[in-house]
Amino acid sequence: MYCTGGIRCERGSAYLRSKDVCTEVYQLKGGIHKYVERFPEGFYQGKLFVFDERYAIPTSSDIISECRYCGTPWDQYQPCSTDFCYQLVLSCPACRQQGHTACCFVCQGKAQRKEEAGENTPAEPLLKEECECTDTRARVPCDTLPQACLQTH
Repeated sequence: MYCTGGIRCERGSAYLRSKDVCTEVYQLKGGIHKYVERFPEGFYQGKLFVFDERYAIPTSSDIISECRYCGTPWDQYQPCSTDFCYQLVLSCPACRQQGHTACCFVCQGKAQRKEEAGENTPAEPLLKEECECTDTRARVPCDTLPQACLQTH
């Protein structure tokens, strides 16, 4: 986990330590952002994720991620196009032009059904983060604990 060095980093690392999820948790003084400023040719590649509408800020010209749909190198996040889904999706311009603007095929289907129903017709109720991305995303700490924990959730 890379953090910018703010309160989320402090709380996140304390939480991981308290749950014994990670045995070694280190923090860079000033966070990864200060590291990139001080060592622009250092080991960090890609963009730095931020928790505002920018989603990521460049630290270099490296593109280390790819479009979810076609695999083209791409690193510009956009919110899922489905109402009430708060996932971010990497979808290149060519795929976005083809209508691939959702985080997963479940959300893409919901968007298509809503379009077919028309804007004024109520579509099926959509719940916050109800998609295959949310179902398959690892959760901390339960996914890192013994099988007994997974069976109770």
